[in-house]
Amino acid sequence: MSLPLRSFDLFFGTGGVGKTTLATARAIQLANEGHRVLLMTIDPAKRLKDILGLSDDSAGEIAIIERLPEVGELKVPLHALLMSPPRTIQRMGEVAGVRELSQNRIVEVLARPHGGMNEILALIELQMRLKDGNYDCVVLDTPPGPHFLDFLDGLEKIRKFFDQRFVEIFTSLGRRAMENPSKGLMSGLFDKVVGAGVNKLLSYLQKVTGERFVEDFLSALEVIYRSRSSFMQGLAMEERLSDPTKANWFLVTSVEQGKFHEALDIQKAAGKMHNREMYLVLNKTLSHELQDWHPVAGSAAFALRESLINKENLLRDKTRPHFAGIVDFPEVLASSPTEHVKQLALIWSKHAN
Repeated sequence: MSLPLRSFDLFFGTGGVGKTTLATARAIQLANEGHRVLLMTIDPAKRLKDILGLSDDSAGEIAIIERLPEVGELKVPLHALLMSPPRTIQRMGEVAGVRELSQNRIVEVLARPHGGMNEILALIELQMRLKDGNYDCVVLDTPPGPHFLDFLDGLEKIRKFFDQRFVEIFTSLGRRAMENPSKGLMSGLFDKVVGAGVNKLLSYLQKVTGERFVEDFLSALEVIYRSRSSFMQGLAMEERLSDPTKANWFLVTSVEQGKFHEALDIQKAAGKMHNREMYLVLNKTLSHELQDWHPVAGSAAFALRESLINKENLLRDKTRPHFAGIVDFPEVLASSPTEHVKQLALIWSKHAN
């Protein structure tokens, strides 16, 4: 199979199938072919840090990888980015001129690993990085399993938050603040919230979370809205990621039966949200190597060989109609993570030519 070079390579799949390692190998292969590549991982994995020699301190900043042990010097330096939601929030505030965004207590909570904003922030971070750098391809390693669907749904979350009604409310409050400068926007927001009949809820939450809850809540709404230009930029990624001429989508799974069914569930859900073709990356296959194994017919070893080969062939036959193509990666035994990705990068090169 000849894989086209496109602006985005998006990797997704269940945990433990080799998704991050394959995404890293793909980025190394492209860099070694002379392409300018950004490898961005939304859910930084320990294995990726081990492969690239990165630390937690490097999260949120571009790391330039010029050479790797056992891989050697790359033809073009690889740019790698470990996603850091707090750093993204800080950059958004700087771009929008709203430095208070990263200082708000509620925004800080939302930006934590499971705070609910990570997928949205990943889209915004990607858009900002594309403005900063000139890349031939971005290899995007998404969160495992259903969290990938949260990443896709992040676009819709942005739309709903900044829909026309929301804009009208803040436009109205902005006018009121301008008409009565002494009252200010925060007072206008408080009046609006209380007037909406939720003052009892806020009062209860204030008792639970502390006296400053209402102030922090309203302040969060204000700074997020004032930073809306940064949030809305994330929407620009939808068309690019969904365009089949600009993005390759790789659903990674292994030959293990349980993982495979989980992967198909993700494929169906993702297909409903983004109706497009995808490639199936079948990792840790054995059939090619088994062709050179010739146990005695009728023996237990012969039965095992036939069972494994038939299992893989059945998987391919069932999935082929649902994907643009199937990309096979045999089981790779290596002495180190970098040797592992070196071997996988060579296999990517064969698929790309």
